[in-house]
Amino acid sequence: MKVFLPVVAGVLVLLAGLVALFIFSFRWQHLRLWRLGKPEDRSGHVGDRLRTLLAVTFANFRICENKEFYPGVMHFLILWGTLLIFLGKIVRLFSFPVGLTIPPQTIFLYASFISEVGGVLVLVGAAMAVIRRYIVKPPRLETTPDRTLIYVWGAALIVTGYLIKGFRIASIGVPVPPGWVSWAPVSDLISRLVLILPTTPLNELLVWHRVLIHAIPALLLFAYIIVSHTPLQHLFLSPINVFLRSLRLKGILDPIPNFEEAETYGAKEIHELTWKQLLDLEACTNCGRCQDACPAHLTEKPLSPRRMTQNLKKHLWREGPKLAALPPAERSSEPVMENTVGDEELWACTTCMACEEACPVYIEQVRRNVELRRYLVLVETKFTPDIRLAFKNMQQSSNPWGLPRNLRTDWAKDLGVKQYAEETDPEFLFWVGCAGSFDARNQKVATALVKILQACGIRFGFLGNAEGCCGDSARRMGNEYLFMTLAEGNIETMKKASVKRILTLCPHCFHTLKHEYPQFGGEFEVIHYTQLLGDLLSQGRLKLTKPTEKVITYHDSCFLGRASGLYDLPRRILQSIPGLKLVEMDRHRNRSFCCGAGGGRMWMEEKIGTRINQMRTDHAIKTGAALVGTVCPYCLTMLEDGIKEKGKEETMAAFDLSELVVRSME
Repeated sequence: MKVFLPVVAGVLVLLAGLVALFIFSFRWQHLRLWRLGKPEDRSGHVGDRLRTLLAVTFANFRICENKEFYPGVMHFLILWGTLLIFLGKIVRLFSFPVGLTIPPQTIFLYASFISEVGGVLVLVGAAMAVIRRYIVKPPRLETTPDRTLIYVWGAALIVTGYLIKGFRIASIGVPVPPGWVSWAPVSDLISRLVLILPTTPLNELLVWHRVLIHAIPALLLFAYIIVSHTPLQHLFLSPINVFLRSLRLKGILDPIPNFEEAETYGAKEIHELTWKQLLDLEACTNCGRCQDACPAHLTEKPLSPRRMTQNLKKHLWREGPKLAALPPAERSSEPVMENTVGDEELWACTTCMACEEACPVYIEQVRRNVELRRYLVLVETKFTPDIRLAFKNMQQSSNPWGLPRNLRTDWAKDLGVKQYAEETDPEFLFWVGCAGSFDARNQKVATALVKILQACGIRFGFLGNAEGCCGDSARRMGNEYLFMTLAEGNIETMKKASVKRILTLCPHCFHTLKHEYPQFGGEFEVIHYTQLLGDLLSQGRLKLTKPTEKVITYHDSCFLGRASGLYDLPRRILQSIPGLKLVEMDRHRNRSFCCGAGGGRMWMEEKIGTRINQMRTDHAIKTGAALVGTVCPYCLTMLEDGIKEKGKEETMAAFDLSELVVRSME
C-alpha cells in the first residue's frame, strides 16, 4: 500500500493535467478556428440530437445503414473494446486507495475482467483494420505515418498491459481468493509462460514497471491525441459534429442574408464559411465513403469529396491561426479557389447529396460547394460560356433553353387545360416546369399527367405563359440573385392567383417550391405527382388494369429520393401496373446514382472522363430490364441519351411513371 498510494496519486494528478490540457487545447486548437466562421444556428431539438448521437457513436448506425458489414464490425470492436478498457481502468484505479485490491473484491475482479475483454476486442478490431488498410487497401483509404504510429502505439499499450498483469499473476505473493485469476483470463494465460523472479521487492517492482512501461506511455498517447492533428481526434470532433448536424431534409440551401446590403457574396476565404462548415472540415475522418458514392469521382472527374474536404481542412489549419490573431475587420487570407479548390473540381459537383448520405458523421458538402460557386458567379463572374448562356436564358426568357416565353403553353393547346384563374374551385395549380413546357420529350410526360388528372376528375389549372422557371439550376450554380428574381416573380404571380396547393411534375421544382420558396414568403402546399397518384390508387379513383408484360428497373431521382425521402411510393405505383416486374439496380434508394444533370450540370458540357448518364445506363443494362422508370424530366432526358449512346434503343427504353400509368388505365 505504501507504493500504491503515491503512484495512484501521481496518476490522478497526471489525469487532471490531461483534462486541463484537453480543455486548453480544444479552445486554442479548435474553438478559436470555428469562431472565425459566419454565424449559424444549430440549437434546439436537443432530444433528437442526443438520440442521433447515441445511435451513431455507440451503435454504428450510419455505417450499418450503408450496409458496410466489415468496417462496421471493425469499428464496433475497437470502440467498445476501448470503452471497456477505460471503464475497467478507472474502477481499478480508484479501487487501490479504498482497499478493494487486497484481497481483490468483486468490483475489482469485474473491472479486471472487462479490461481483459476490452483489450481482446481492440486487438481483433485493430487486426481487421490493419488487414483492410495495409493488405486489402481500398482506393478510398489513405495510409499515412501518423495512422501507422497510432496502430503500433495502441497495440503496444494493450500488449504491455497483458504482460505486466501476467507477470504479476505468475509471481504474486499476497493471499488471494482461490481462482481469482480467472477474472483475468488473457493475463492468466500469459502468466504460464512468464519466468518467476525473486519475490521480495517484487510488489514495488511491478508497480513501477506498470507506471513506466504502461501508464506513462498511455498518458503520452492521450497527450499526443489532444495536442496534435492526429486522425484520432475524430474521437471527440465527430460526435460533436453528429450532435450539431442539420435536422432539415437534405438539399435545402439558405439565402444570402441581407443580400442588398452585403459587400461580398459566397465564400472567397476560409473564414467566410459558417462556423459549422469549419467544424465539418475538422470532423472529417477521411474514410472516403463520400468518394465511393460520388458520381463525379467515379466517372473520373477532378472532384473527390474526401480530397476536397481534407484539402480545405489543411487550408483552415494553415490560415486559421493567422486569421484568429487579427481583429475581424483586418482578416484576410489566401483565397480558397485559387489555392485549394480547382474550378473544374468545384463545377463537377452535381449536388446529388450522395456524399452526404454516405458520410458517417453528417458532413454537409453541398451547401459548402454552393457557397464557393456563389463567390465565383456573383463576385468574380468567373464561369464557363455554357453556364453564362444558361443564366442569360433564364434571365431573359425564364427558361434554360432560351425559348420564347409565349411558347410555354403550346404543348397543351389540344388538351383542354384551363388557366388556374378560369377553373372553378381548382384543387391544384399544375406547375408544369420548364422541361414539361419546352422539351419535346417531356411535353409527352406533361400530357400523360394531364390525361390522368382529367380521367380521375381532378380540377386543376396552370399559369400558362405566366409561369416562370423555378430557379433550381440558377441557385445550385451559385447565381443567388437570379434565383431570387425568379422566385419572387413566381411567388407574386401565384399569390395574385390565390394559389394554395401546387402539383409538380419535376422533383427539382417540387423541392424548390416546397422547401426554398418559403424563405421568400412563398408559403404553399406542394406535392409531387407521385404522391397524388399514390392517393388516387389507394382511394380506388385510379384503376390500372391493362397489363404491361415487361421487366422494369426504377431510377431514384436524387431530389425525390435523398432530398425528400420518397422511395417506396414510386415503386408501389409501378407494382400496381399488371404484368410489370420490378428489378433493382445495384445502386438504388438512398444509394442511387445521379443521372448527371443536377446542380446545373444539365446545362454544362461534360468533357472529362466517362459521362455520368452512361455509367448510370450501364447500371440499368446490367439488370436485364427492358424499361427504365423515372419520375424526373432531367433523369428521363439523361437516361434516354445514355440508352442511345450505348446503342440499346432496340432492347431498352426509358419512360416516366405517368406514361406507364396512362397505358394501364381503363
